[in-house]
Amino acid sequence: MSRTRVDKRWRITLPATARGNLRPRDEVIVEERGNMIVIRKAVNPFKIFQEVKLYVKEEKLVKADASEAKHTYGAVKD
Repeated sequence: MSRTRVDKRWRITLPATARGNLRPRDEVIVEERGNMIVIRKAVNPFKIFQEVKLYVKEEKLVKADASEAKHTYGAVKD
């Protein structure tokens, strides 16, 4: 656990030990939980999907968009 201060412009500096895998310009989510403020890295699910898509070896499984894939694999819209 580390301490830091809020400056006059309401900014805080995260201690190096608390930065984890954050990089400059990363988006974060700020949540208030009772008397705690939780800061966590925002995850873009589409970026993760693109990274996973790169590992699919079977070319017929890699589709450019969801609409094409739904017709190929028989998905139904509720």
